[in-house]
Amino acid sequence: MTNERKRSPIESDEPSKRVKTLMGHDHISSSSSSSSSNSDNSSSRISISSSSHSSHNRVNQQEEESFNNDNNNNETIDNSCSNHDDDKARREIPPPQIIDTPEPNVNKLIYGKYEIEAWYYSPYPTEFGSKIDRLYVCEYCLRYMNKETQLESHKAICKEKKPPGRMIYANGKIKVYEVDGQEHKLYCQSLCLLAKLFLDNKTLYYDVEGFKFYVLAEQNSKFKSYEELIGFFSKEKLSYDNYNLACIMTLPSHQRKGFGTLLIELSYELSKHEGKVGSPEKPLSYLGALGYQSYWASAILATLLHFRGDVTIEQISKETCIHEQDVIDTLSRLDLLRFRKKDQDRDHICITENMLNETINTRNIKIARKIDPSLIRWK
Repeated sequence: MTNERKRSPIESDEPSKRVKTLMGHDHISSSSSSSSSNSDNSSSRISISSSSHSSHNRVNQQEEESFNNDNNNNETIDNSCSNHDDDKARREIPPPQIIDTPEPNVNKLIYGKYEIEAWYYSPYPTEFGSKIDRLYVCEYCLRYMNKETQLESHKAICKEKKPPGRMIYANGKIKVYEVDGQEHKLYCQSLCLLAKLFLDNKTLYYDVEGFKFYVLAEQNSKFKSYEELIGFFSKEKLSYDNYNLACIMTLPSHQRKGFGTLLIELSYELSKHEGKVGSPEKPLSYLGALGYQSYWASAILATLLHFRGDVTIEQISKETCIHEQDVIDTLSRLDLLRFRKKDQDRDHICITENMLNETINTRNIKIARKIDPSLIRWK
């Protein structure tokens, strides 16, 4: 066990471990690093043209043919994105080889009405034993114990009904709380221990003072005044690398419901509010990369649909607060950098409205947002 903080993978999930909850959900997950492009195209110009009329279509066809011919003499950008949707891609990805990963010291996590199989080792107190058959965690204060009777006694006196900190977002049954690691140290430490059960290489357990935690909670279906944690992301208070997210986790009982995308989107809304371009800490796991690729594609395409004429990678980055390299990688994965030529020592890339709409339709990219920015409470 160490207090040293290392870069954490995002949503580091293992496909060979099937998670079952008392509600009957099965979840298969995976871990893998994402590849990135080494291109430096921040000054590249992207020409966005309308294709709503036949005359425009002819112009676009001529433009594409011209760019295609010029592209034969220029370096080709690899496209690593498949045409399959995320769910199909998850089914087809082969299990990664896990090397030097300690065996889980917890068999089952009992969390509210869910019984969840733990995936990874988490340094819970040694007095619990080297192998914990059932770990009981209060879904409101995150206090942990190894006996059901202890949980029952605790809940009889527990006064917590929701996460600590300041509520910054509320929409229906979903709320997000900003929790300062220094002000609520014990809660954040318990949160990190809980998250480690489902994250591979996370090593931040106790040194939480330098972080803020954005805790996603859902209203209890029976007791309306109670709100249960279902996921979170952490962020350094001061990041010299402008990372806008350090670690993200959604409990297996609530995965594949869009909560991960909601958290990612919120992290970029925070970046926009701060006026900073951000990026998550890397490397990303396979599922983490899928989540980010989905969000980046949605945000970038929505932005490009509103542009006409020339726009630079830098402008797209400033508009979305997505890092320039992430913009380049996303456009490459979407195969939107096909038609390019050199123009005064800069790459000039042609993207038509037809190309954007075709990409959205064939790749089933959802432009709809998970976050309503007007509901964010900044102060």
